[in-house]
Amino acid sequence: MSAKFEVVEKNKVKITVDVEPEKFEAAIERSFQKNKKKFKVNGFRDGHAPRKTVERLYGIGAFYDGAFNYLIPNEYEAAVKELDIHPVSEPEYDVTEVEGNTKLVFTAEVFVRPEVKLGEYKGLEIPKISTEVTDEDVDAELKRLAEEDYRLESVEGRPAANGDTAIIDYKGTVDGVAFEGGTAENQNLVLGSGQFIPGFEDQVVGHNIGDDFIVSVTFPEDYHATELAGKAAEFAVTLHDIKTKVIPEINDDFAAEKSEFDTLEEYKKDLKTKLAERKEKAAKTSYENGLIDKACENAEIDIPEVMIDNAVENTIGSYRRQISNYGIKFEDYLHMTGKTLEELKEELRPNAAKQVKEQLVLEEIAKAEELKASDEQIDDYLKEMAEAYKADYEEIKKNLNEESRKYFEEDLRPKLAIDFLVANAVYTE
Repeated sequence: MSAKFEVVEKNKVKITVDVEPEKFEAAIERSFQKNKKKFKVNGFRDGHAPRKTVERLYGIGAFYDGAFNYLIPNEYEAAVKELDIHPVSEPEYDVTEVEGNTKLVFTAEVFVRPEVKLGEYKGLEIPKISTEVTDEDVDAELKRLAEEDYRLESVEGRPAANGDTAIIDYKGTVDGVAFEGGTAENQNLVLGSGQFIPGFEDQVVGHNIGDDFIVSVTFPEDYHATELAGKAAEFAVTLHDIKTKVIPEINDDFAAEKSEFDTLEEYKKDLKTKLAERKEKAAKTSYENGLIDKACENAEIDIPEVMIDNAVENTIGSYRRQISNYGIKFEDYLHMTGKTLEELKEELRPNAAKQVKEQLVLEEIAKAEELKASDEQIDDYLKEMAEAYKADYEEIKKNLNEESRKYFEEDLRPKLAIDFLVANAVYTE
């Protein structure tokens, strides 16, 4: 194989491959063997006519499609490796020269990984984040946990107020006609939560258990049910019960119920440790994101649009899988959000472009600093994969060969670059 390439436009090359005659002949023979039953030749049973006879009747060109489909992708992959090219799109093939079974020349136009001009990435300054946990932090966490552990109790002798849970029946009408989804019984409504149409909850406040009353509202102009958007409606409401939150007292009993500890003091110590770990993890994430942003701001890259397109499509594919897990069709999801597929893609594009740039910059930093994953780092990565995919770690490790190891090393390079940025940053007070 003889291969060369030329730049045809920014980040796009044309690869020209002159295939070795013996490879072309082998591909033609393979095509004949796979398709010989399709050729009808008088005097021979289907698939038993010699190739020379078939060639005389149909011409050698009858074998070309099969030969090209098999040979060209393989030769393209070999040329990409030989020329050390890094494609980021599918190739567009064109057969430019073909003679009998001895001459085949084809071209492949493909977008390639863009040049990354790194700016400053070592010694980047970033504000230091305090990971100290105070007694006030622990008290606030206890209060949050207690509020999550509330129970509802019915109240008597007073009207409904914001923060209460009202148990109501309602029946809605527009111009005197009931509409779909406008009727419910024994509905729990947290007053002041904004669950219902603007103005609805305000008109429940002040009523007493057993009251029957009318709530008048207007649906928002952007209401998801377009047939109701902007329309005035009336709801006949019956208030059955009023419940209020009762927050448990924070004491030893609370600690024993929420943890493995018998006393509140022991529970507080444990919470303090966990809050410190949480703050350190959040600080690390903040440092990483901030440093990546700075390194990307300092770098220059002309990203091919096809890379952003691919990132958008990957995100759409992820959405499809997640939504299907809930038994929802992707088309129904789009309808619920009021967006077309093209609108969703356009919405995802800025973040996709950011992700592509981050990936390119991190890979270039890893290359510039000659960062390589250690055996221990690869081992840890395999354990994470096994846990994430519920696979057997020992089985994965046993099947690890040189090719898969190289793949894992490449996969780890952005993480190594992030660790490098964090280790070489300057943390300011």
